[in-house]
Amino acid sequence: MYHFIVRFLKFIVLISSVGSVIHAKDAEALEAFVKSGAALIEEKGDKAFHLFRQKGTKWFHDDQYIYVWDMNGLRYVYPPDVKGEGKNVRDLKDVDEKPIGELMIKVASSKKGKGWIHYRWPKPGELDPSWKSTYVMRVKSSSGKIFLIGSGTYDMPVQRSFIIDAVDSAARLIEQDGFKAFDTLRSKRSQYSYQDTYVFVIDENGVELMNAAFPKLEGRNVINYKDAKGNYFVREFIHVAKTKGSGWVDYPWPKPGDVERSQKSAYVKKVMIDGEMIIVCAGLYLD
Repeated sequence: MYHFIVRFLKFIVLISSVGSVIHAKDAEALEAFVKSGAALIEEKGDKAFHLFRQKGTKWFHDDQYIYVWDMNGLRYVYPPDVKGEGKNVRDLKDVDEKPIGELMIKVASSKKGKGWIHYRWPKPGELDPSWKSTYVMRVKSSSGKIFLIGSGTYDMPVQRSFIIDAVDSAARLIEQDGFKAFDTLRSKRSQYSYQDTYVFVIDENGVELMNAAFPKLEGRNVINYKDAKGNYFVREFIHVAKTKGSGWVDYPWPKPGDVERSQKSAYVKKVMIDGEMIIVCAGLYLD
């Protein structure tokens, strides 16, 4: 009887975890959903594709589904409209002309091979766009063919994992391209700009090198900026980067377009460029 109860409880936990993936509205659950689809492709190859198209299953319900492309943008699986399969969607753009097809391929082709893309897209049956967050990853099928697999959800609040992903990606871009990367980081059509999130960069002396949302700060030394309680939060950015390499700092700061300050939590990361330390940052607003 004891062993039966243990097995039964494990079964309940398994069903609950699957349910959390099916009704994914948080980043961790959506990542798990995509990774489970990738594992199926690794095992079954393109024989898994028909499973992704079955409506009413864990793979396709409501507006949640798995899609599959090759690494050039050729669409293999698109459950909402199978007539769209076989088309190349590399040039796909959102309502703001953000090149989301190229961005998804870029993320899946990166060394990390996975990450988030955020863009504005109408919900099924609606005309006005909503924010959509999509997780994509590269997967090698059982036949050896490389695919891009992904899934997205609408109106997901900005998650800390999104911020870490953006800062890590921006840091790699700066390490690769140097200060030329700032042009990409400033672009509203890049993967680094979504909702109230943006990237900013300071040097170890507190000079603002780049700020996608507040460009007037660029070139200004902000090391003596402090909050209403007298905390020197820019100095804290530098301290965390120097002592820990990366970490979170909370402070008040206006949202883009606002004057009054909101509570913000920024993730900061140390990057070395030509022997000099800079700090790459991005954050989410807590209210």
